[in-house]
Amino acid sequence: SKIEQEIREAEVEINKKRPSFIKSKERVAHIQKKLNTAKKSLAEARQANEAHERDIQELQTELEEVEARRQQYEDMVAGESQSQGRDVQLEDAQVVEYNRLKVEAQKQSARYLQELDSINREQKAEQDKLDNEARVRADLENKIKQKGHEKEEAQKRVDKLIEHIRTSEQALEDQKRLREELQADVGTSKGRVQELQKELENVMEQLGDAKIDKHEDSRRKKKQEIVENFKKNFPGVYDRMINMCQPINKKYNVAVTKVLGKYMEAIVVDTEKTARNCIQFLKEHMLDPETFLPIDYIQTKSLKERL
Repeated sequence: SKIEQEIREAEVEINKKRPSFIKSKERVAHIQKKLNTAKKSLAEARQANEAHERDIQELQTELEEVEARRQQYEDMVAGESQSQGRDVQLEDAQVVEYNRLKVEAQKQSARYLQELDSINREQKAEQDKLDNEARVRADLENKIKQKGHEKEEAQKRVDKLIEHIRTSEQALEDQKRLREELQADVGTSKGRVQELQKELENVMEQLGDAKIDKHEDSRRKKKQEIVENFKKNFPGVYDRMINMCQPINKKYNVAVTKVLGKYMEAIVVDTEKTARNCIQFLKEHMLDPETFLPIDYIQTKSLKERL
């Protein structure tokens, strides 16, 4: 019935949606796993960035301390010279110590600057990685949101189909109950139904015979129309053999039919050329094949004068 068909269609629809629903759930789980990994990488990158910033701060502090000590030493030497009332002239030992400290300060400053530059480069690389992880995380979160929406829509469709199946099954039960009631009513009229069935069979049989007769009449009419067309287009066309050999009495019909055999429907023409022209006409108009009997092509036998 229609309701059963709707139930089957709904079940087919659910089965079609189920792989997509499962695939969406698996996709969401996969994206969630990637998001967790991205969050972990992001946290590690942030920790590394904070460590680099601490290293930079420590190096800058050390560099500032070295510069301060150097400046303090130079100020101390200048102060001692002024307090003794002399020009700023350093003793040899002081000059050597000053130069040593200056070289050491320059070395430490260069080392710290080199380390600072290296850390800055590492920090930039980590920052780029951090930015990329942030973009990946945002993309994954958008995909999770989209898949979640798709999952909700799929679930809504499934719920709707389930509800449709439930209501259809209820309607089917109602239809079955109604059918049982109708079957009970029909059972009381079974005899009448059989009578009507017999009458219907008789009518159908008569109708079948009428259709056969109608088809045969149509076929004969069509064949006669073909002969008429031939007569209009080709003067040498006479008629079909069956029309030209009508017995004087119907009791000879069987004998004539037996004698003519397969040539009963053959078309009699004057010459073989006329027959070929007619065949060409049939081909051009895509009509059924016909058998032709050219008079100039037929070989006859002499009849016995006495039987």
